[in-house]
Parts: sequence; structure tokens; C-alpha cells
Amino acid sequence: MYKFRALTYHAPPASGSLENYLSRLKIDELKCLAKELSKRREVWSLRVVCPPVYEASSIFNVNVEKFLEAFYDTVIEAANYVAFPLSRLNPVELADLMLSFERAYFSVAYTEELASEIIGALREVSERAGWLAGSRFAVSFGKRPVTPYFPVTTSEAEGYTLSLLYPSHIEKEVSEGGTFPDSLRKTALDAYRVAYEALDGVSAAAPLHGIDLSLSPWQKDSVAALIEKLQGKLFGNPGTISTVEALNEALRFLASSLKTTGFNEVMLPLAEDDRLKELVNIGQVTFKDFLYLTLVCVAGLDMIPLPSTTDDAVLKGVIDDLEAARKIKGRTLGMRILLVDAEPGTEVDLGFFGKTPVLDPLC
Repeated sequence: MYKFRALTYHAPPASGSLENYLSRLKIDELKCLAKELSKRREVWSLRVVCPPVYEASSIFNVNVEKFLEAFYDTVIEAANYVAFPLSRLNPVELADLMLSFERAYFSVAYTEELASEIIGALREVSERAGWLAGSRFAVSFGKRPVTPYFPVTTSEAEGYTLSLLYPSHIEKEVSEGGTFPDSLRKTALDAYRVAYEALDGVSAAAPLHGIDLSLSPWQKDSVAALIEKLQGKLFGNPGTISTVEALNEALRFLASSLKTTGFNEVMLPLAEDDRLKELVNIGQVTFKDFLYLTLVCVAGLDMIPLPSTTDDAVLKGVIDDLEAARKIKGRTLGMRILLVDAEPGTEVDLGFFGKTPVLDPLC
């Protein structure tokens, strides 16, 4: 059975005084809604997304650190994770914020002027906050959507979003004779039914912005394994890109008829997908494969460990390629790269993500 990967509360735009604003956040309602939802399906995490940080702190006439601390302290009792969208980037400041707020995620939207700061942030976060902290910083190529997926998200209006964990659920249905589009539609419709039943059980609830139907993995609940099931061959063999795009077409078609939000695409974060790790370890999938997949996959370059010795020019080339892929594709891409003190071909322990192979950015 599918699970709700995340129930996410998107805070309202900043207005009034900071104290009054914080008092209006529906944190108790988030907990009530989670309780109602959990009666029907398992809910893995509760999340809160802050409105754009620098703009909000300016409205409240406080410095960024004070605003982040006040917002974080207000919501963290109810939420597992908090997202802070940034509009500018200071590598040292970002590392300090990550050390101060251990369950906070940060993102910045790429601009050509920010390229050197992004590379500096990747290094600063790894060196000062640790390798795993790299999982809490992402770069958005294109406008950040309203989505429950972290770190590339934002809040534009108060309301809720949901995401699903369901690759294994879909794979089982396909194994029993169903088709991917039919299984996808049946699962999505059931998720909406469950979500609205839960909302009905909470008085004066903020609205549901929608469900992000993206196919995302978690360990053995693998998107790569589902793709292999559907195409009948190893992930990474010729035909993989067309299979991913076919899944995306089915997701987009369904999203056009439902109240969806966010990416609604296949996601392939290396550190979160056990089958992907196996394929990297046997040499079936390389860094360049992930890079090429960005043309059809929103998270084709996500949770990728690279050696900390990777040259800045190589990282700049990766950034340039992702921006080019974004222009070709016409949709937002996300990037999470973790710089680690390890050689390509070895594995690093990434905490609850497990052991993850280090890739060679030139292969």
C-alpha cells in the first residue's frame, strides 16, 4: 500500500508584525490534520515551508538570523523538517545556519551571478557542517515550485501539499496485470479521497494546494527497480531515457486533470534509492548517466556524492549543463551534490541514507 511521504504546511506570506505573524501559523492544525490522515494511511513526515526568507525578514524589519530562529522555534515542535527558500547566498552564513538549525533545509535559485557562490557553498557546507549537511542544500534551476519535496520548494500562499511514496505499490499492481497509467490513476484518486476526508475532519483547515504525484524512492522502495520492471531490462541500458519520459508523460497527463502541485515527475536521488546504488556499484550507471537523465528527470542529479577534490571548473561545468538542460526542457530542475573526502568507487556512510557510492564526475 502507498504511504504519504510528507504532509507539508506552507506558511502564509509575511505581513504585520513578526509576533503577530507567528501566532497565526496553523501549527496545531497541522498536527490535527496529520492525526486525521494517519487514521487512513501512514504519514512519514510533517514539514513546514517558510515564505522567502530575506523578503520576510525585510518586511518584519529584523535580521535574517532572528527571523529564522523565531520561525524555526515556532514550528519545529510539530514538524520534522523546515524549508527556508533563499534569494541570495553567502557560503559562510549558510554553513552557520545549517549548524544552528539541524532540521532546516535551504535552497537558492540559480543565476549566472551566483555560480561562484554556489560552488563556494557546496565546499563550505561540506567542510564546516559535514557531508550529510549537503543533503539539506539544493540549487533550483528555474522557479521554485510549491511542493512538499525539499529542499527546492517555496511558499506563496497558506495551505497544504502532500507527496506519496509508492514505487513498490505501483510495481506490485503492474505485476498483477495492471498498466502503469491505470495503477497511477487509481492510486492518485484514492490519495485525494483520503486527503479530503482528513481535511473534512479538521475545522477551518487551510486549503489543499494539491498533491505532488512525483515518483520518488526511499531505499528498497525503488524507482529504478520500477523502471526496470516496466522496460524489462537493466536501468541505464538503451531505452531508459524513453521509459522515464513515458512515465513523466503519464504523470503530467494525470496531473492536468487533478489538483496537483510541484514537479509531478520521476525522481532519481542516488542516496535514497537502493537499486540505483547497486547499479552504480557494478558500473552500470555513472555520473554522466545521471547528468543526461536531467533532460527528462527533475531530480536526475540529486543526492550525488562527489570527491571534495573535484575541481571548481568541473563543478561550474555541471552547473552550466544543468542550466542548459533546464532551458531545453522548459521545466525546473533541482541539484544536490555532496562533496565528500573519499575517492570515486568507494562508499561513504550518509547516516539514515545509508552507504552511498562516490561518483567520478568525469565518467
